[in-house]
Amino acid sequence: MTAHLPAGALDPVLVTRARGALLGLVVGNQLGVPTEPLGTAQAIREAFPQGVRDLAPPPQRSPFDDDAAMALLLAESLVTKGDFDAADVAERWVKWMKLDGRGIGPTTQRALRLIEHGTEPFEAGRLARTAGAAASNGAVMRCLPVALRYHDNVDKMVRVSAQQAAVTHADERCTWGAAAVNLAARELLHGNPYFVEEVLHRLQGAAPRVLIEAIRRVPWEQESDLPIAVEGEFGYVVHCVEIAFWSAMHRPSLEEALIFLVEAGGDTDTNAAVAGALLGARDGETGIPPRWLDQLGNARGVSALAERLLHAASLKP
Repeated sequence: MTAHLPAGALDPVLVTRARGALLGLVVGNQLGVPTEPLGTAQAIREAFPQGVRDLAPPPQRSPFDDDAAMALLLAESLVTKGDFDAADVAERWVKWMKLDGRGIGPTTQRALRLIEHGTEPFEAGRLARTAGAAASNGAVMRCLPVALRYHDNVDKMVRVSAQQAAVTHADERCTWGAAAVNLAARELLHGNPYFVEEVLHRLQGAAPRVLIEAIRRVPWEQESDLPIAVEGEFGYVVHCVEIAFWSAMHRPSLEEALIFLVEAGGDTDTNAAVAGALLGARDGETGIPPRWLDQLGNARGVSALAERLLHAASLKP
């Protein structure tokens, strides 16, 4: 017999997965911050001969690196406004950039500087794109709150995923990359182990071919073939999506996956953040090592924000 939840109550399994997703993003980001500047696996081994097993404490007055900071600000806007408001999100990101801005990428910074000086958010994203290479992972690293807020409305989730990306990263590999990550997160939140097939179904005929081909490789790809530290393509969005999908499909535990990624070189903090989001959605908050939650410092606040996003989704207009 299927138990029925009281009116307005949230599915407890969905709640733990949502908490796990947002916590996974934040702990993955923080775990990878110390190794990201080192570049290669060899350099990381030399700097961390005992391996990377714990979260490094953040600097004073800068609790979160850009991946986590921008994701949490997006989440706060979604729950405060009740819906996606590009101007409000952009304002929050600009304020963060001016007060902290730790880890901010060049494409994001270009767009937010334009917004700071009065450019409309989506126009800023387009101008930032023309100013240089824009197919970086700065939009997929922060997109997860959209999956939590719109998990019950797939079409709107895809649309808002692309919109939040376009504020800083208008390249279609970035906008569709964010949609792909959130589609995967949504399927994992609802317990679908065949998330890759569902994402491909929804992206077919719309997303860039290079992104679809990368996701198609995931089921049969070997770990040794993952594009983790590719010379000349640091932080490339398509590689980040591929790595995160592969981790969620093939890795048995979040802890094992994130330690591997932060020791493997390349853009360690963002690779681990996006993979952590999907693995957390798959395994729930109990899949995150308790020591990492203790080291995070504000795990309770992050968990509460994830639950608020689910509550926002449950409210009917």
